[in-house]
Amino acid sequence: MGIITDSEKDGLTNPPGTPLEKATVVVTEIGSINFGKTFEQPLPTLNQAIMTVDGLKITAIVLVRTTLSAIDLKPKINQQFTIGTYGEKQLQFFIYCDEEQLKAIIDSNDEAAVDNTYRVFKVEFTTTDETGFPTMPEDIKNKDIFTGIDVKLEHIKQVQTFLWNIDPKTSRGTVTTVQNGVPGT
Repeated sequence: MGIITDSEKDGLTNPPGTPLEKATVVVTEIGSINFGKTFEQPLPTLNQAIMTVDGLKITAIVLVRTTLSAIDLKPKINQQFTIGTYGEKQLQFFIYCDEEQLKAIIDSNDEAAVDNTYRVFKVEFTTTDETGFPTMPEDIKNKDIFTGIDVKLEHIKQVQTFLWNIDPKTSRGTVTTVQNGVPGT
């Protein structure tokens, strides 16, 4: 597929959550891996989450089938508060590309040039955003009997990252526990 047609644009599904517009996203290429001609699976991210004095620092390793370099790759990040499988307060992060970036990735996937090689990128960002977190209404009586309603960033116990594909059925997510960082890091 060389270009994204209008009918394909209609099929683009943007990820849920709130865009992290103030976060600085640093992308570094750290290698590549060739899976051979018969491998065509979506690959989950590998991630790490550390709570620091500056916010929640996320490092995600993503594999993308492309010949684009880290300089050319400009991912966007959406964040969404959720509750984990066992009731843990969790943030989901969706790493994705806009239409222009997606077209560049697709155009770079010439069979002869790529040969099913996935480039490995480290995507790093820090968030302090609490948009969408549960909060207690101001006018509620007996606030002392309600616990866990005012959620803050430091209450987040798990992080799940997704490398979001235009077809969400093929988007894969990985859950990790938030680690406490060393003060000042």
